[in-house]
Amino acid sequence: MPIKLIYPKEIIKKLKSIYNRADHLKAYLSDEEFNISIKFKRLSEKEIEENFRQISNWIEELKKSHLNITFQNISYRSLGEQSIPQILDINQDVFLQLLSKQKVFKEHLKLIEKILYKFPKLKTLLILKPKILMEYNEVWKQLLIVCNYFISNPRPNLYIRELDIKGIDSKFIEKYKKILDLMLSTILDKPIVKLAQNGFEKKYNLKYDLPTIRFRILDEALYICGLSDISLPLNEFMKLDIKADKIFITENKINGLTFPKIKNSIVIFGLGYGVDSLKNIEWIKSKNKIYYWGDIDTHGFAILSQIRSYFPNIKSILMDIKTLNRYKYLSVLETKGREFLGQLEYLTDKEEILFEELKKGVYGNKFRLEQERIDIESLKKILS
Repeated sequence: MPIKLIYPKEIIKKLKSIYNRADHLKAYLSDEEFNISIKFKRLSEKEIEENFRQISNWIEELKKSHLNITFQNISYRSLGEQSIPQILDINQDVFLQLLSKQKVFKEHLKLIEKILYKFPKLKTLLILKPKILMEYNEVWKQLLIVCNYFISNPRPNLYIRELDIKGIDSKFIEKYKKILDLMLSTILDKPIVKLAQNGFEKKYNLKYDLPTIRFRILDEALYICGLSDISLPLNEFMKLDIKADKIFITENKINGLTFPKIKNSIVIFGLGYGVDSLKNIEWIKSKNKIYYWGDIDTHGFAILSQIRSYFPNIKSILMDIKTLNRYKYLSVLETKGREFLGQLEYLTDKEEILFEELKKGVYGNKFRLEQERIDIESLKKILS
């Protein structure tokens, strides 16, 4: 059986992998010498005897490669003295020469000089993530221009599309948010943000498309300009102060649309986990009667716990074991692997018991009861 040996082709492949990690650039930035050492397998007498032709051809191929390989003379009982490859040492110049990257390396050094001249603090980032020098090689000029803009304009209060940065279009910033945040966070000594949910825009004081809040006014006396079903961007919804005594929040859109008319009340619906957009609505916090109606499943209680962290006095409706038992025949199995299995901090004792039962499996199975399966008459009955 042929023995596994490292051939020149494999050595070059390994060097390419090291190059793609930008280890040579990290060494330069860290003022360290760049050297690579590859140790060859120590061959036993038996291995040489059984694979003599293969090993002889391999050694000949290594010698022809002109790589800086150190050979060791080893005396074997039956083979006599043999010159066996021991270690390969490669310095930076040879490394770049073997990969034909000398010119590119010089260009990277010039780029590093420009970057650090403009923003010396970026040295920390480049040492930590040297690969970004190569990944964004074609756009570093633009990245530096954008960084300079945000440092000079810390509170633009504009949409990305409105930013007037010479030579930069809005799509560029959208495309390179991740690296821009890494750079700006390093320069400004700020933490990295999650780019989801407009994190970049919030961090750098930009405008962004706010979530839309949809609600129905359930009392005709409170209609706004004769309107009852209204959708508003969050910043405008925050300015409202509807003179309603009761605020109902329901996860499902259809349930919000079919919610019965109730005096001095409104219903907010269709947000799901997006209920976090309500957390800073002061006029809702001022209400004493706030209710949440969600699915009887692990995620329904997770959302309930989440919204109760914003509104401690909120009460759940139709999210109890009695309702689950009554509509057991309409329950469906919870999708395996999709359950919420964490701990919840803001449930009442009864809600906590049901939540734990749902995690374990009520009736021996993990059931869920979607709120839209509950008839409106049951809702009307508990609201009367």
